[in-house]
Amino acid sequence: MAKESPVANRIGRIALSPTLKITAKAKVMKAEGIDVIDFSVGEPDFSTPDNVKDAAKRAIDENFTKYTANDGIPKLKQAIIRKFREDNGLEYEPDEIIVSSGAKNCLYNLCVALFNKGEEAIIPAPYWVSYPQQVNLAKANPVIIPTKEENEFRITADEFKSAITFNTKALILNNPCNPTGTAYSREQLKELAEIAVEEGIYLIADEIYEKMVYDDFRFCSLASLGEEIKRRTIIINGVSKAYSMTGWRIGYAAGPKELISAMGKVQSHNTSNACSISQMASLEAIRGPQTEIPKMVAEFQKRRNYMLHKVRSIPGISCFEPKGAFYLFPNFSGYYDKEFQGMQIRNSYGLAYYLLKFARVAVVPGDAFGDDNFIRFSYATSMENIEEGMNRVLLAMRKLETAKKIKRVALRNTMTKVRSYAETEPDTSIEMRDALVSECEAHLRHDNYYEWNVNIGGMIIQLRTNSPHLHDFWVENWYPAQLEADLEPHGIIYAVKEVPEREPRAFYNSESKTGIFINSAFYGQLRSLVLGMVTDIAEQLFDTHSIHGCCVDVAGKGLVIIAPPGVGKSTHFGSLLGLDGARFHSNDFSFVRYQGSEAIADILERKTYMKTDFCNNYPVLASLFDRSKCENVIIHKDDCTNESCSRRDTCRLDRGATHCFSASPISRVMLDPYWIGGPEKYAKRTSIRWIVILRRDSTSPPILKLEPDEAIRVLEEGRIQGPSVGLRNEPFYNPHLLVRSEKRMEFQKRFFKKLLNIADCYIVNTGAETADQIQTQIRAICGLKM
Repeated sequence: MAKESPVANRIGRIALSPTLKITAKAKVMKAEGIDVIDFSVGEPDFSTPDNVKDAAKRAIDENFTKYTANDGIPKLKQAIIRKFREDNGLEYEPDEIIVSSGAKNCLYNLCVALFNKGEEAIIPAPYWVSYPQQVNLAKANPVIIPTKEENEFRITADEFKSAITFNTKALILNNPCNPTGTAYSREQLKELAEIAVEEGIYLIADEIYEKMVYDDFRFCSLASLGEEIKRRTIIINGVSKAYSMTGWRIGYAAGPKELISAMGKVQSHNTSNACSISQMASLEAIRGPQTEIPKMVAEFQKRRNYMLHKVRSIPGISCFEPKGAFYLFPNFSGYYDKEFQGMQIRNSYGLAYYLLKFARVAVVPGDAFGDDNFIRFSYATSMENIEEGMNRVLLAMRKLETAKKIKRVALRNTMTKVRSYAETEPDTSIEMRDALVSECEAHLRHDNYYEWNVNIGGMIIQLRTNSPHLHDFWVENWYPAQLEADLEPHGIIYAVKEVPEREPRAFYNSESKTGIFINSAFYGQLRSLVLGMVTDIAEQLFDTHSIHGCCVDVAGKGLVIIAPPGVGKSTHFGSLLGLDGARFHSNDFSFVRYQGSEAIADILERKTYMKTDFCNNYPVLASLFDRSKCENVIIHKDDCTNESCSRRDTCRLDRGATHCFSASPISRVMLDPYWIGGPEKYAKRTSIRWIVILRRDSTSPPILKLEPDEAIRVLEEGRIQGPSVGLRNEPFYNPHLLVRSEKRMEFQKRFFKKLLNIADCYIVNTGAETADQIQTQIRAICGLKM
């Protein structure tokens, strides 16, 4: 069932900028007195020119500190127009120019203004880290095209053509490029631009490093290649790099007036105008003396030459000589699978962590830019730092030796597009059910159709889907059923993806026992839907009871922990499993039948579907998860959502691990429970004797035994409160309950009354004592000892 979160779904599509995180980490280490040399920074280390600073001071003294025109002050726009005319041979009108709070802000405004949901932006890799994320925020799809080192990281005409589809809206081209330093000649640009014009594709030309070019390379602006090309080109530029004004936050864009106007509308509702003082400083930068730029470029070229020489002196390293920007992007993949002091390098994150830990040099992993074989070095720092830093890198690389034993874990992982619970409508009418079924069947093509019948506690449930992943997990999870020709299943679930114009959503109609799951392949919700269906059917047909809770067996007697999220259920469940005499029964769902004075809890599933971060509480499971089917296990640092782990600097992905079971609270695993320790550690059936309800507050006693009526009241209310879930009620703490009518809630109360006349019930306050003390209380209930 859907779990409330204050965070919008779109945020799950993006990650925090890796370059900003690494730069921030280097600054924190420096502040702690650690001698770190920072090669991760993406800004010139030179001072803003004095004439620019003086212009800002004058603006303050003259009280130019109010709102300005949304799209930039007229004088600055005229200076930008003059710059385009004199530097690039381009003519623009004022309504074809917009000034924003940085070039990044221009790009964001453009993505929102240009892309519709489902449209595609072609992005050559390696790419600047924000391009795919901004396209994602616009609900469009980034299409990443890997470039080749032997082609100097430039996308070719054939690669561009092969990536174009009916949905392609734009090509994003960074010239010169961050992180590779590659740059495109006039002829190379024209070849790409002509394809774009022919196919009706827009060209987003990020030219922020325009002034940062070396040797005899001549920069060419993409829009200068002809009027047809100009009409389809949006130039992004700014003052950050050329004038060392990164903190002033001024960028600008030039392009077709209808797009610039649309960007202005977006800007009017987020940032409004850029900083007035920064605009006056930028006016002076653009129209004032340009003498500082060639000095800065000459110094960058000197640094580039030195750092390039040092990098190429490392055995097994190749490095393209950059034509622009201020980065090197050397290939370090030859050092993967080497080790030092037991630390094995597996990827670019691992190498970056190694250099930070053992060389005290901060670099950015190439995986952040879309190519894991490389590392980005910035030479936007002093020659003194470059000399010392490169000496440290060379020394650290010499220490690496071939690993004595190389063992790669091939994680059996599926990453679904939707990775969380979508909204569920459990009271769908029969008319809506019929309409939805017709829509689903129309999208179940014969060449991509999967059907499988399973037996769940005597109920036959049929899945009809076009998702190989859902079918795979479904078959793995349940016991198969043979459906004879003259029998009908007790329930049917349609799980259909790629239905146009529909958001991910689940539906259930109790009358027809039909579940419908649209545009998601997240198995967790499909499983919850079928458990809700089975509960609905079994309560009426078999008079059986479904309980949401984790259960431990102790000598044939079961202890069930029922709890809302956020009170430490996994911690205490994991602690119990580690004790002698305790056997794993279930981590989420039990099917209870009442026989005389016994409440027999059975497991309906062949495999156990659980959160992978449970291995934090029961570490022995980590090696078992490696061999199991997994869903949405994080393999890239950019996707990590475990902020507390990142702050402690203990993340496995930062250290170069191939995957992390703790990086996301929504990653799941399908584990064979017999793997945990064989029959001695697993019980498929147990007789429930104890119920522990967990809660967390500051006033209740640590443990209290409840009478049946009081326990039913607590369970029926199902009070959930916490910073991540707010305040709500989940009857009987069971998110799998689909039908919550008054009549069906009476079913639950009747079942729990039976159970509580058999089993003792305790309420334990996890906020009253330490975790160890709470675990001692729970162990004492069922007689388990350390």
